[in-house]
Formats: sequence, C-alpha cells, structure tokens
Amino acid sequence: MSDSKSPSALGLDVGTSRIVKASGTGKNQTHSQLNAFLTVPYSKMTEGILKQRKISYIKNNTSLFVYGNDSESFSTVFNIAPRRPMSQGVLNASEVMGQQIIQAVIESVLPPSENRDMLCFSVPAGSGSASDDANLVYHEAVLKSFLESRGYQAKAVNEGLAVVYSELQDENFTGIGISCGGGMCNVCVSFLAVPVVSFSISKAGDYIDISAAAATGEPTPQVRAYKEHSLDLSQTPKDKVENALHIYYEDVLRSLIARLSDEFQSSQNIPKVENPLPLVLSGGTSKPKGFLRKFEEMLTASDFPIPVSEVRLAKNPLTATAEGCYVAAMSELD
Repeated sequence: MSDSKSPSALGLDVGTSRIVKASGTGKNQTHSQLNAFLTVPYSKMTEGILKQRKISYIKNNTSLFVYGNDSESFSTVFNIAPRRPMSQGVLNASEVMGQQIIQAVIESVLPPSENRDMLCFSVPAGSGSASDDANLVYHEAVLKSFLESRGYQAKAVNEGLAVVYSELQDENFTGIGISCGGGMCNVCVSFLAVPVVSFSISKAGDYIDISAAAATGEPTPQVRAYKEHSLDLSQTPKDKVENALHIYYEDVLRSLIARLSDEFQSSQNIPKVENPLPLVLSGGTSKPKGFLRKFEEMLTASDFPIPVSEVRLAKNPLTATAEGCYVAAMSELD
C-alpha cells in the first residue's frame, strides 16, 4: 500500500503590494505577506538582533534585506520607504535583488510541496504595449519555474478572471471581475467561465500614492498610510492630501471605465449581451470608504455601453484573487 496522498489545491495571488496564499475560501483560509523589503547595512550585531527577534531577512556581503510584513515596522522606525520586487504587476527589473526577495516572500507563505500539489497563481493581463507584454511573458515564466522547483504543479491564472472565479459562482461565472491592486488594475469579462476580454491599466494604487505625494510635497509612505487607513471618498476633502487623493482616484477610475467601454465597443469576441452583467471590484485600492459609491457614480455618468445589473465589492477585497486561484486549482483536480 502506498502512503502517498492525493494532491491538494492551493491559490496564490502574486500582487505588486502583497502576496496571498489561499488553501480554501472564507475566513482563516488565507495567509499573506507584504511584497516589500528594505535594506539595512550588514553587521554581525544587526544580524544577531534580527535573528533574536525572528525577523525575516536575507543577506549578501554588504547588506541585510528585511522583507515581508517585517519590512513595514522597520520602515516606520527608520523612516524609509519600503521597496518592492515588483512594479506595475511584474518583476521589477531595476531591483537587482528583486527575484531573490520575491522568492523569499513566497517561501514565507508557501511551504514546499511533497505531493505535487496543484497551485494556480495570478498573473496580470496584457496592457496592449509590446514591451509590457514581453515583460509579462518573462514574469510568468520565472514564477512558474520557481513554483515548480518547490514541487508544485503550477498554472497561471489571469488576475481579473480569478476575481470572477471567487465572486461570481452564483452567476455561473458570468460578469466583469476587476482587481484594483498596487501596480495595476486588471479586468476580465467572462461568460460561463470563459474569458472573452482581459486587459490591464498601469494606473492603480502606487500611481495614486506617488502622484498625490508629488503634488502635495508629502512623503509617499505617509500618503499611502493615510489612504489605506483614513481616506473616505464619500466625504468632501478637508486638506490638500485628501484633495490630491480624490483627484487621482477619480483619474484612475475614469481611465479604467473609459478603457472598459472601449473594449466593449471594439471587441469582436464579446457575445451579444442579453441580460445585464454583474461587476465585482476587489483589491487593496478598492478598500477606502466611498470607493464603491464613487465607482458607481462615475460608471453611471460615463454612458457605459452595456447594462450592468449591479456593482459590488468582493466579500474580502484583499483575498479575492487568491481565493479565485484556489477555485481554479480545485477545478484542475476534478
């Protein structure tokens, strides 16, 4: 008799700002780490302190690289903005340690597989730019190779389609899934689980943070922290930071809705729409209060070319993509 077990299913959201593993759907089925790091000059004493406090790091000859959730607390102490191994949805070519860092972050949430478990991982859609799409090919190949080296059967899933899988099961996986993340907004229009239109735009959370910081002269980490913890898009801005964040949020949503409208009007792949489609929003950029209302108002004002039955937020915007990847992995095992 063999002691081997049947392969399990796992989902992995490889996002610009956060990496999330899902071993199921619902509460207590996900584990996440910030996809970020910062550099600390190497010394034996500093390394000893990191080990003593069980802080995640890797090192080379001259530096220590604190990564994952620990990078956030360190950035606050040293007033240094964390860096990211990804930019605009793909591996950041300007970060020499980028691949090593992202592998370390993934390892912190995803143990090696001893049983050829099925793992579906998220990748962004193409933007339409030849250079961007070439970077996406490289990004997907590097991730797939690394995940397979850890013993998994690895398969890429479009990020927007993953949102459809996690949130539109009751609608037979028919509708529009949108993931508003840190580096990109990813969109997928699906009919009966078949993706008919997928695209991304590079305006997303990082664009909002960096643009608002540049316009106001405030440090980007402080602007990002305010956006994530205090911003209310349904209220009139009270100061220059809030005003800038409102302006750039509206710019992102305007660009997103305009691109989606263009796709519906120009694509030859979209079947005739007989019933209104549901639209689901997810991702960290959708978390501020008033985001849903702002999106609905701008969608209505845009004279959108197809009827939409409802616009709603994902049950958990931060884990929807990972949970959708888990659903995809489950289907591969059936």
